[in-house]
Amino acid sequence: MDPRTASRSAELVAEAANALTSAAPAGWSELALSVTATALAYEFAVSVRDDRGADPGQVVLSPVVTDAFQELRGVLYEEDRGTWFSARMVLRPGAEPEVSFNFDEDPRWWPALHPTTFVRDLEVFPRSEEHIPPWLRALLDAGEAAEREREAAEPQR
Repeated sequence: MDPRTASRSAELVAEAANALTSAAPAGWSELALSVTATALAYEFAVSVRDDRGADPGQVVLSPVVTDAFQELRGVLYEEDRGTWFSARMVLRPGAEPEVSFNFDEDPRWWPALHPTTFVRDLEVFPRSEEHIPPWLRALLDAGEAAEREREAAEPQR
């Protein structure tokens, strides 16, 4: 990763972590954010625990968090490899954020996204064939077939 990308990535992670920490309820000891993403759809889920493992209250996600992760997909894009489909950030008071990005494993959307969503994602964040895992290839094939069927069903002008 080039220094400019690493720097911007670190800034975005810090912005998101600060916003989450500010929104955390009193008594929290661990906050976990899970993000699932494509170019057309994002899903954010937050869990928070106190020292006893109980849920001390809700965390309302601010646009700072959602915007940071949306930008991180572009910032972390790598030519040929693509970008991440899911991310996880774990925060603990006084500790550095733990962040991981999944570029290759099926993020297991629920409910499942239409396969054409992944066709659009590949257009925005291209990958070489060697970086298209089998689960993604199956969705892309299904999405491309659905697009061909739709085009064939459209009346000719």
